[in-house]
Amino acid sequence: MVCLPSDDILGSTGVSVLLTLTTPTTLADVAQKTGLPLFRVRGTVRRLLEAGFTHQVGQMYEITPAGIEELEKKGKNQISMISV
Repeated sequence: MVCLPSDDILGSTGVSVLLTLTTPTTLADVAQKTGLPLFRVRGTVRRLLEAGFTHQVGQMYEITPAGIEELEKKGKNQISMISV
C-alpha cells in the first residue's frame, strides 16, 4: 500500500474519484467511470468520507463542498462544472 504524505489527502486516485461524484453515484459506477478496480475505489471513498470530502446516502456517494474546495486547491479546473 502506498502512503501519501499527510498534506496530500487526495492523491491522483482521490482526485479521479471525486471528479466522478458530481452527482450521487454508486461505487460500481465510480469504478467503471475511472477504470479503477472496485477494491481501490472502496478504499479511496472510505478515506474521502473520513476527510469529509464526500458523503454517503444509502449506496450512493457525492462530493461535498469541502471536497470541491480541496479540488480547487489542487487547481482542478474541471470543478467549475460542479454544483452541490
